[in-house]
Amino acid sequence: MQADAFSQWCTSRRACNVRRGHRQLIVLSGEQRWAEALLSAAINGGDGVLLVAHDALAGFQPSGKAASLGIESDWVIIDGHRYSSVNHWLAAAGTLRGGGSLVLLTPPLADWPQAYALAMREAGFAVEHSAFISRLTTLLPLQPAVCLIQQGSVSAQVSHSTSLNGDKAQAWPAEVPSADQLSTVTAIVRAARGRSGRPLVIRADRGRGKTSALGIAAAELLRSGSQKVVISAARADMVEIAFRRAMEVLPGAERDGDKLVWQGAALEYLTPADLLSASACDDFQAELVMVDEAAHLPLPVLETLLGRLPRLVFSTTVSGYEGTGRGFDIRFRRCLDQLRPQWRRQFLATPLRWADDDPLEATLNAIFLLGTADAAPGTVKGGLRVDSVSVATLVNDDLALAQVFQLLMEAHYQTTPQDLQYLLDLPSQLMIARIGTTIVGVCQALPEGGLADEQCERVSRGQRRIKGHLLAQALAQRSGQTQWLVAPSLRINRIAVSEGQRRRGIASALLRELLHNARGRGCAFLSSSFSCEPELLAFWLWQGFAAVHLASRRDTSSGSYSLMVVRPLGDNLPHLDALREVLCDELLSCTELLRRDMPAPALAALLAALPVQGTEYDRQQQRRYVAGELPFEQAAVHLKRACIGATPSPSALVVERLYQSRDWPALVAAYRLTGRADCERQIKQYFAGVDTGDDQQE
Repeated sequence: MQADAFSQWCTSRRACNVRRGHRQLIVLSGEQRWAEALLSAAINGGDGVLLVAHDALAGFQPSGKAASLGIESDWVIIDGHRYSSVNHWLAAAGTLRGGGSLVLLTPPLADWPQAYALAMREAGFAVEHSAFISRLTTLLPLQPAVCLIQQGSVSAQVSHSTSLNGDKAQAWPAEVPSADQLSTVTAIVRAARGRSGRPLVIRADRGRGKTSALGIAAAELLRSGSQKVVISAARADMVEIAFRRAMEVLPGAERDGDKLVWQGAALEYLTPADLLSASACDDFQAELVMVDEAAHLPLPVLETLLGRLPRLVFSTTVSGYEGTGRGFDIRFRRCLDQLRPQWRRQFLATPLRWADDDPLEATLNAIFLLGTADAAPGTVKGGLRVDSVSVATLVNDDLALAQVFQLLMEAHYQTTPQDLQYLLDLPSQLMIARIGTTIVGVCQALPEGGLADEQCERVSRGQRRIKGHLLAQALAQRSGQTQWLVAPSLRINRIAVSEGQRRRGIASALLRELLHNARGRGCAFLSSSFSCEPELLAFWLWQGFAAVHLASRRDTSSGSYSLMVVRPLGDNLPHLDALREVLCDELLSCTELLRRDMPAPALAALLAALPVQGTEYDRQQQRRYVAGELPFEQAAVHLKRACIGATPSPSALVVERLYQSRDWPALVAAYRLTGRADCERQIKQYFAGVDTGDDQQE
């Protein structure tokens, strides 16, 4: 196709698509210079163009990911030759308005998998051939609305049969704000002004204006007398749109960093960690706290906020570019029913920038598995079977791939489209559990270690990092021992079981099969990392894993403390016990400095899971304190050691006083006690029944 013909073709397509509110996907497959010539002829200087690339292309400069937030585009150009971030591809596509075109530049389709693998290797990933791109080269020509133009072809290969002249009877109206947004704003204001203890949960697919509604509602609250509204999310750029919309509604509002000020009132952004710390203070003041993309935060964090704050709004994307909220929706609903049974919900269904029947959204959903696959039913027939499955098998079975990816999305709050690419391209061990023909569980493990000594020395000294090998590197640097990187291992990246099949031994069966395979591969150990929560910790301990490292600060995106666990597969890990002892020493000496805001139940569960630290002298002083022979101040150091490895695990009150240095008045208020004597009575009651006998010594 010649440049003039392509330009005329684009103009006619755009006129039709604008009327319909449709967006289109154009794939230009061939040399980059050829594609640039076509685009230069077709794009006018006034068109809104967003370029996703490392370097300038067709006269346009690349845009960073943050620059694509909150804008609208007529053209999105993706350099598929060298730019490998799938999440950025899709985030940019979300900026397109009706009539816009998403243009994907690729090498000849037969060459694309190797070219993409080269781009991944340049980014530091060990990808020899991209199965992810191989799948795309098969799917793209089959999609009804994809316009595939290959260098040397006479015209566009468009497989859909819909006539371009078959316009709708009426042109699509772009309604902003939408009726959904307006009703959501009303619901948010009601959550702030109505009865307390009735949190609002907002759900929406991408492109429905959810975050904009938060900003409009915040402005309405400030305009009607509220002095402070807080908005939180895993990253500040996630809520930038909310600030922009609030400024549009509030003339004269001024931005001061993470705060918007209007006539003395403020809309303020707080990280999840800062919100947790601030909400624990008695003087925390905010008429409403809004948590956007709440699916990015662990449930214990959200539960803590529910217990502390009377007026809350949680919003999340059900299916989107930054992650999925489907698993969150299932689990958080149970939490809300238990803690706040009068919670309310709101759903935004209407897209803002394109029509409901937009073909691009359907195409992206199909290619990147963003639609909802059928989850495994609660009751399925047949015996449980666990198999190791190759990537090639998944690529050739799109239904199985969709079910596996659906499980991963439901199980983890930060699963993104890029994880689909990683699943297909990165070397991994994949275990799939089936009951009959239904996939009910999946476990993904990534190989780590097996590196040469000379590579490992600098890593263990903190002078170098190697792409991948996340936990092996952390353990080597933590201990100063290169063995963690020299020895081959498997890091369990994800493990997921369908909602209706949990607590039936499926996760255990997946790990048993992985353990068998790991031994066959000569692995020295298995490792994993997860948010330190009592239920998760209990599962991993039951599977024979040992806690070896607790993060010293909250994860900036999740607001939780991550815990590393290891399961040795032989007797060649002499440094494992040393790591556990170091963790014990850290908790004994540094918790009040580094982890003072860690949820006490999680810390209590971890303390009980570690090797016994108390000596006979500590136990003697413990008994003397219980008997009233020693004051608390003299017994505290012995009581702290007695908590580690204790049965039962220490109470939250004990942990907060001994490990997190919460003062007596704060404990009295938090636990509704009558005074210090009442606090000490409960502490003595715990230590009177604790068992730290010699039979537990390791």
